[in-house]
Amino acid sequence: MTAPHDVIVVGGGPGGSTAAWQLARAGLRPLVLDAATFPRVKICAGWVTPEALADVEVDPAKYPLTIQPFTACRFGFDGRVHETRWSRPASYGIVRSEFDHHLLDRARVAGADVREGARVTAVTREREGIRVVSERGVFVAPAIIGAGGHHCPVAKAFGQVSEREEVVVAQESETRLPADRLEALRRHAPAPELYVERDLMGYGWYFPKDDVLNIGIGVVSGPGANLPRRRDALIASLRSSGHLPADLPIEPFRGHAYVVRRRAPRRLAGADFCLIGDAAGLARDLSGEGIGPAIRSGLWAAEAMLAQRQHGAPLASYAERIVRRYGSGETGWLGRQLSRLPDGIARALVRATLATGATRRHLVLGGIFGMREVAS
Repeated sequence: MTAPHDVIVVGGGPGGSTAAWQLARAGLRPLVLDAATFPRVKICAGWVTPEALADVEVDPAKYPLTIQPFTACRFGFDGRVHETRWSRPASYGIVRSEFDHHLLDRARVAGADVREGARVTAVTREREGIRVVSERGVFVAPAIIGAGGHHCPVAKAFGQVSEREEVVVAQESETRLPADRLEALRRHAPAPELYVERDLMGYGWYFPKDDVLNIGIGVVSGPGANLPRRRDALIASLRSSGHLPADLPIEPFRGHAYVVRRRAPRRLAGADFCLIGDAAGLARDLSGEGIGPAIRSGLWAAEAMLAQRQHGAPLASYAERIVRRYGSGETGWLGRQLSRLPDGIARALVRATLATGATRRHLVLGGIFGMREVAS
């Protein structure tokens, strides 16, 4: 068994690396365990808000990797398209494998002990602290942060995960293209395009950024989901519209799933643990942007861990903060937020979905925007 650390962070994505970065900067000894070796493939549409970049102190003008600001977005429903524009960048397109590696390396430079290729196989609470068994050894610390996504072992051990959770399943293709091919595609789609499925249970996207084309499809798991059928229909539509020329090959689709914290929400914190990001189900209901909530929750978890260590403050304060920001997950919470939406993608989606013909009595936002029926 290795020497103890102050905090173990399971998961090296944006939330976990941000928490470790903050803890290391404060002088603690965080350990980060991730099953992958970075840079690793990460399935994600890949956009991040200005607020999230500010949280991790990343200046988009100085970020050395793929980054594509956009000031417009198109929303499609039932064959009709609505475009919304902003006076400044509403978000930035990034490549997740690059972005995640950048943040994890920064945590390492700050002093975090980062162990890649260390899949966690067991998390238990023992007399000496939280005991974590991984493929790279056994580790013990007084506290742990679960940042391992939908299937996070910390969430499974302490988060009271329910079988009634609402899960979104998705597939994505990310293809690097020559500059001339991508420029031609931008003539068909000068802005990212988001598509709400006709049955209002799924979503698709088409997102050219720098030298990358990102295409994806998602749906709430369950009866009628049929993700392959939806994927094939999206590709056929993009081919016929010229968005995706017949002679343009794309990378194979890869799948992933994430829980939406809306039904049977997970327990967010206890005496010695916090769940952050996708492990807590924090992808935004209305815009589906999951990187920002992962980063913000990582910052707050680190702050809570520091307050506990320095002042004995309970970690329950972290859970309370998350609920104030993202809701408790109970039925009807989303509906109460519609009246106070800030200007941006979420409000634009509501306007666009109504403008393109979705029912005005009930608005169901699919997949990347969350799956929720809301009285309008």
